[in-house]
Amino acid sequence: MTTRFASTAARPLALILLVVGILALGMGWVFASSPGSSPDDDYHLVSTWCPRPIESSGCETTTIDGDLYVMPPVPTAYSQCEAFNPAASHVCGYRYSDDDTYPSYRYNDGQYPYGFYQFHHLFAGHNVEHSVWVMRSVNVAILLILLGAILAFTRPDLRALIGLSAVVAWTPMGFYFIASNNPTSWALTGVFCYGAALFSTLHASGWRRWTLLGLMVFSALLCYGSRGDAAFYVFVVSLGILILATTRKRLPEIGTATALSIIGILCMFATGQSHHLTQTDPSVTRYQRLEVAIRNIRALPDYFAGFFGMSGGPGWRDTPLPGYTTIVALLVMGAVLFYGARTMNLRKALAAFVVFGAMAGIPLLIATPPEFPNIGAYHPRYALPLLGTWLIIWLTSHHKNATVSKSQLTMFVLFLSVAEAVAMHTTIARYAHGLENINGLGWIAKGNLSLGVDWWWADMPLTPMVLWFIASLGYVTALTCGVYLACTRPRLACDSHPGASTADAQVCDTDTPDIDASLAAPTPTKDDA
Repeated sequence: MTTRFASTAARPLALILLVVGILALGMGWVFASSPGSSPDDDYHLVSTWCPRPIESSGCETTTIDGDLYVMPPVPTAYSQCEAFNPAASHVCGYRYSDDDTYPSYRYNDGQYPYGFYQFHHLFAGHNVEHSVWVMRSVNVAILLILLGAILAFTRPDLRALIGLSAVVAWTPMGFYFIASNNPTSWALTGVFCYGAALFSTLHASGWRRWTLLGLMVFSALLCYGSRGDAAFYVFVVSLGILILATTRKRLPEIGTATALSIIGILCMFATGQSHHLTQTDPSVTRYQRLEVAIRNIRALPDYFAGFFGMSGGPGWRDTPLPGYTTIVALLVMGAVLFYGARTMNLRKALAAFVVFGAMAGIPLLIATPPEFPNIGAYHPRYALPLLGTWLIIWLTSHHKNATVSKSQLTMFVLFLSVAEAVAMHTTIARYAHGLENINGLGWIAKGNLSLGVDWWWADMPLTPMVLWFIASLGYVTALTCGVYLACTRPRLACDSHPGASTADAQVCDTDTPDIDASLAAPTPTKDDA
């Protein structure tokens, strides 16, 4: 047996470039869209400046027709002034002053849990625009620190699996929402990191095991503080991961996951969002419900394509992405889907079915009259947090000898980089100067983002085009370095039969009984050196 190691200088350099690339990508999405650009941001920003309890939030209140209104800064209440008009930039935001207040009934009075708004209120200052990008940066930092810690403490052979699942699930829409002022940011971070930490804990020992348990608990807290459905997803993820990988020797993990799941279910029922699950309308007949259910089932493929921006891109679902952005992202997802299906066993199939059943079943259950007349009204971003965990489950395998060619890896990096770059380019163009509607082509962004800018962040030293270039280059760099680190992970090459050449050697991971070694590149021959 021979031991293969990557260059001692190349791997640390790749790790540094990976971190720098991720930071550049995060910066790009923080500034890619204007304040108030994510769905219902007039509600979320007002709730951030005036969180519960209102009396101690610092916001003044007023009563209009017997209803309580809060008095936030005008730019928060009118943050969506360009919404639903792709041709409009955010230049309308210049009309509103941070010094003025406006009565708003759009604030959290129990629909969302404690946590997200109260935390971000710590960064709410007089300058709304400055506060918005600080809050977004904090959300990106939470993801990087939490997921980075999980990857640092998890077993090395699991890091590629977790990283691959995150990248495929979040390109491009997931990254947009993580770097936003929407509670979906914490939902995406919390649900995925909870699943990754629980999965890693089941394959860890000693102090790493207990550290990962702590990170798992912190991830669950993000879920509890973001959305009621994200809190419920703790139960879904726990059930899926425990079915997949737990044993009777893992009682601390089982007990912790069970306790956190119960808390998550209670949190879900404590919010106003839970009424969607129990609503009834006597005027809607059983036949009508069945008809709507069949129509929604037929629409599920389109709904899942919404994870990648189809019919509902950035903004208030009013920033149409070019069709090929969704297509290339779906091509990668399809390749991953077929790749993960190369081996199957009962536990993997059952675990994947549980999480997939929640991704499909919850929208189908909720999307019935009268609240949500069809599944399209229940936005894909609500179910998106489960996709990353489902991919972790789907990509696990007992198969040890599968490899990926260099050309396949190149296409993987190229396709995802195109999807990310085009989505960010379109988003920046949407808010800097609006999109152009061209007959036969649809909504198109100007090639030069810095030409004819109507709106841009105050005191931002980078032009829109420079920001996009740095962020896109960062994504390509981070993805390339991540693939390199996964493919050059120290591993054993063993001769599987007498007389086998180095090129025929099999990749051996004798300590990983159920983890996919799929990202291991083919053992190079002398000609590849």
